[in-house]
Amino acid sequence: MIRLSRFSARETIPLSSPEISSVFAPKLSKAGVTVNQETAMRHTTVYSCYNVLSEGVASLPLHLMQRSKKNGKNITKKATDHKLYEVLHTMPHEEVTSFNWIYSMMLNLVSRGEAYTQKLFNRRGDVIGFYPLLTDNMHKVRNKETGELGYVYNSQTAGGRVFLSAHDVVRVIGTTIDGVNGVSPIQANANAIGLSMAMEEFGSNFFKNGANASGAFSTPAELSNEAYNRLKSDLTKNYAGLTQSGKPLLLEAGLTFERISIPNNDAQFLESRKYQRSEIAAIFKVPLHMINDLEKSSFNNMEQQSLDFVIHTLRPWVLRIEQALTASLFGVGSSYFVKLNMAALLRGDTKTRYEAYGTGIRDGWLTRNEAREKEDLNPLDGLDDPILPLNMAKQGEENA
Repeated sequence: MIRLSRFSARETIPLSSPEISSVFAPKLSKAGVTVNQETAMRHTTVYSCYNVLSEGVASLPLHLMQRSKKNGKNITKKATDHKLYEVLHTMPHEEVTSFNWIYSMMLNLVSRGEAYTQKLFNRRGDVIGFYPLLTDNMHKVRNKETGELGYVYNSQTAGGRVFLSAHDVVRVIGTTIDGVNGVSPIQANANAIGLSMAMEEFGSNFFKNGANASGAFSTPAELSNEAYNRLKSDLTKNYAGLTQSGKPLLLEAGLTFERISIPNNDAQFLESRKYQRSEIAAIFKVPLHMINDLEKSSFNNMEQQSLDFVIHTLRPWVLRIEQALTASLFGVGSSYFVKLNMAALLRGDTKTRYEAYGTGIRDGWLTRNEAREKEDLNPLDGLDDPILPLNMAKQGEENA
């Protein structure tokens, strides 16, 4: 899948800055937990947000569209006769479906801040497919002579470092400071995610150690070294661990046990974990009900939240991918463009949609072909003109 380009190691210089490098570097959060892409993905809330965003965009139908004019009117239709239509819509590569391709692109975007895809060419130089690349293995470079952007990719299949030109790669950028480097949401929000990871680790250790609050042993007498070591060994062997929680303590030599720590429920441990769950969801702009937190949700507000999610969360990601693919494949001013169809997520049920279309068509402000376009149907001849109801006429035409 990887092929060499005109770049070479001696002609290139690294493209980076201390500011951007500091954003990408693994961080030790203020909670004392190291936050990087691997550790963050093992956190349930982060993993859920990744899936919601990646599956949400990947599930949208991907079409190659074409703009044209007919009888002086702008018409947009699917370019089903174009050689790239089925490649984009169904199978970018023999090993990768369109869904998995977009899913991989989104997962790299929301976790790393950048996504890369290699364009595959035939001998004539025509694009015939796409193959996803790992953002972690990509390094941006500049040609010393021309200033052209290029890439160094660490490829296992190609046996090492491969140099790719900008023409070979489709690059999608998420949040960016300088317009060239994407910012990872994980690294930019390491403290909030690290706090939630630390709380999760604390809870795990709490149950691992017996799910009992810690305390202190006291005795009026002094324990010998033998008695102390026997007590320590007995506690570790017979009372540590979740399976042994709740067993009564057997004490000797006048020992008494006094609990000194605060139970987790009294310390609002669960409430704190819920708050951090909400904080992480806010980083990715994912409604809580979509990551299975239904505590404050109802049928009415979930419907509105889902609509807001499509408009304010998914739509910006969709535009990034559409514009990157269109610019890389067709350039500026082409009649062809790539579209991820969001209409299915924005419209209501079939009955409601058809009733709305019928009202618009009968009232004359919606043509039948415009209604077909909203349903992803190609236009039909004779359906471009609005219908004028028989009982309606312009003022002054009643007696004409």
